[in-house]
Amino acid sequence: MSQFRACTTLFIGAFFFLLMWNLPNVYADSVTVTLESTGGVISGPGYVYPYYFSVSGSSILTPLMCISFNNDIGFGETWTATTQPIQGNLQYEEAAYIFSLANAPGATETEIINAQWANWELFDPDDPILLSQELSQSDVASLLSQAVLFAKDNPNSSLYSQYSVFAPEEVNGSWPTGYGEPQFLIGDPVPEPGSFILFGSGLLSLACFLCRRRRSA
Repeated sequence: MSQFRACTTLFIGAFFFLLMWNLPNVYADSVTVTLESTGGVISGPGYVYPYYFSVSGSSILTPLMCISFNNDIGFGETWTATTQPIQGNLQYEEAAYIFSLANAPGATETEIINAQWANWELFDPDDPILLSQELSQSDVASLLSQAVLFAKDNPNSSLYSQYSVFAPEEVNGSWPTGYGEPQFLIGDPVPEPGSFILFGSGLLSLACFLCRRRRSA
């Protein structure tokens, strides 16, 4: 009987973790984000994607892309942000397409850098410093054109459900104190979904093993 209860518990646990992985992104009223580290690649005046954040105090760091060129942040800076859905906001949809290129498995350093600059220009198109610093104007312009066409041709793309924009909140009419104005960010708000799959699959395998042993006993 105890083996049966253990088997049942493991099945329920496996179902829970696999269900958690398949749930759509939940858009919270607000989260706190803290810049902990970066990927170490510098292009022009600063770092490019990935930026690693602790979200609402989580010990699992979430890689996000900063998309506000004019807003400087520093390590350890914390602020409050609202997670916003991508679909339905044309600028966010274009940013999601560009970000997906940087986030793709096997993306080269050059591809990541160009995607970062493209999203910076998408959100701060008239910044003279940004325009003077771009390493390849033609590559960035090409990415921006591709993003416009993708968003136009794919209004219901499944890509949009994979990411969220973290929009900084103002506090009492002004930004929180820190190194500068908090960043707009884009990325996957659910850290390491693969770990949920791995753990859930392990529980499921163990449950099946125990049940087989019980039947053969």
